[in-house]
Amino acid sequence: MAEKKFQNSLKNQMLKITLIPLSIMTIIIMIVSISGMYKLTSDKVKEELMREADLAMYVFDTIYVGDYWAEDSDGDGELEMYKGQQPINGENTMIDDLGERLDIDVTIFYKDTRLLTTLKDSEGNRAIGTTASVVVKRDVIETQKPKFYTNVMVYDQKSYAYYKPLISDDGIVNGMIAVSRSQESVQKEMLLYTMPIFITCILTAIVIGYIMVFFHRKLTNRISKIDNYMNGLANGNFDLEMPRDINLQDDEIKRLANEGKRMARSIKTLVEYDALTALNNRRFADKKLEDIRIKAVELGLKYCVCIADIDFFKKVNDTFGHEMGDHVLREVAKKLKAGMVGKGTAARWGGEEFLLIFENRELDIARRELSMIMDEVRTIWVPNSDRQITMSFGLTALEPGETVDSVLQRADENLYEAKETGRNQIVCK
Repeated sequence: MAEKKFQNSLKNQMLKITLIPLSIMTIIIMIVSISGMYKLTSDKVKEELMREADLAMYVFDTIYVGDYWAEDSDGDGELEMYKGQQPINGENTMIDDLGERLDIDVTIFYKDTRLLTTLKDSEGNRAIGTTASVVVKRDVIETQKPKFYTNVMVYDQKSYAYYKPLISDDGIVNGMIAVSRSQESVQKEMLLYTMPIFITCILTAIVIGYIMVFFHRKLTNRISKIDNYMNGLANGNFDLEMPRDINLQDDEIKRLANEGKRMARSIKTLVEYDALTALNNRRFADKKLEDIRIKAVELGLKYCVCIADIDFFKKVNDTFGHEMGDHVLREVAKKLKAGMVGKGTAARWGGEEFLLIFENRELDIARRELSMIMDEVRTIWVPNSDRQITMSFGLTALEPGETVDSVLQRADENLYEAKETGRNQIVCK
């Protein structure tokens, strides 16, 4: 039987239940981890820039004594930066050494204008004379408090920057010192931290996903085998063997399989056995006849078929009642079943008729064995009466290639002859 294809099979559902939550969990872990790493990196950059700004101020305060101020001393329209009485701007100044050693950009503002800076454009021109943004002026100069920015434009480049006001001894803000690092350089550094997290999350998700899919696949395969087994039962194949691996684990699936097996036995009893006599019924007998017809052709086996009828059974019913009739049927069935052990099959054909199938028997051997069964039936008496139970038998051999209807018709004709010529006998042709 071909396996039924479902639009939404249990296997696909299990894969979705496994992989979708795992993928969502992995994405969430990655987002939270990267967000946390971004926050950690920002805090780290902030601490570094604050420390480096303090270091730069300490160096300048140590080397140069006095407050920061500026003037156009040579009248060329450009301000010169002083600290105390010493000029501190120009080319190849100490600020370049600080920026190179600390791997940052350092700028000293007079008011809001850059007069000393390591910032340069692509052609190497310094950003001297450019001004700070309105936001920085408001946040730092006007409030006289330092400020850290995670996303500020520093000379047309997105950067992390820390601004600290330069306050004179008399409390006036003369300018600012700013230290900054481009976001690109920080992101490269952050990538070095996040890449192992990213790779670890992906590999962990793959391993966990593989393990979950492996066990879910085993589970769905067991359930699929139960489904196939149940379909076989539904199609009437009650002798179908249950797959062994279904019962390997003591769980609900094993219990369901065992319940299915018990159900199969119960259904088989209902479908293939006669409730009154406990013999196989006509449905089973029809299948058996077709089976022996095929084996007679393919394997050359010899079979004999007999239709038997209880003599004067209607009188038993009419005289002693149907309950006694049922008793007689059960007693006859016992004799037939016992007599056919090791010889073949006995089935109730209908009413007081029975079908006997002798397997791997020549006709004369089957007749001798049937005679012994007939003698056993003669030992049955209706209780508390002088009525003996006898039977008439029509026996014939199945010819290879012969149809089931043909052999049954011949057996039935033999039975008719046995009843018409005195009953309580075997007619064998």
